[in-house]
Amino acid sequence: MIRFKNILYRIACLALLFLTGCGEYFAQEWPEEYDPEKQLEVTGLGLDAGHPFVLYVGDEFNLNPQVGDRLLDQLDKNDQEMVVSHLFASTKWGDSIVCVRQTDIKAIGVGNDTIRFSNFSGNWNAKLRVSVLPGWNIMPGWRYETIVYANVTVDDETPDSGMMFAAFCGDELRGRGVTRTVKGITYTVFRIGSNTNKKETIHFMGYDAANSCYITFNETITFDGATHGTLSDLFELNGNK
Repeated sequence: MIRFKNILYRIACLALLFLTGCGEYFAQEWPEEYDPEKQLEVTGLGLDAGHPFVLYVGDEFNLNPQVGDRLLDQLDKNDQEMVVSHLFASTKWGDSIVCVRQTDIKAIGVGNDTIRFSNFSGNWNAKLRVSVLPGWNIMPGWRYETIVYANVTVDDETPDSGMMFAAFCGDELRGRGVTRTVKGITYTVFRIGSNTNKKETIHFMGYDAANSCYITFNETITFDGATHGTLSDLFELNGNK
């Protein structure tokens, strides 16, 4: 009986030794990238999320988020791919205003949206408010030009700094308004272009980013290559939201 107990004891010891050995073996061979303590993850957006991020329709932006004490583009390619694969993003309005694919943001439509980010482990999340404005910032070169010096009002009041104005022929952008103040006179100048010397009807439009609404004007001009309005006699543009 004693001999049988000794045999059982030896078998138990061998089994324990085997299990211990297996545990040490797997701990040594477990791939480092699967160690949750050593995972590289996004810890910040890499930009100031306290203010709305402004894009124009058609703009594309690539985030360069923080990964610990470094930025994403400071990591090697393999680490970048791993970090990006562990970043999750969603928007309130789907892809209608901004389309977000991890670090890639594309402005689709005019409006405001909020992008929510989180990392794989769930120990970090952030919100980024985005305002998408009409794509009135890109214009080709034009052969001919008509200039308008205008006094712009919106609902009979001086426009806010967040409002933008542009000139169109039909649906084609021909010029963007730039507001200036010279010798106490505030005015908006439109440099309106065309590739033809034909008479064209030019109409004006505005956008109020703070209230996400368009501004319409009844006034039009005929493209004639001349200058309309002067600093002492500004062309009146009266807009309504």
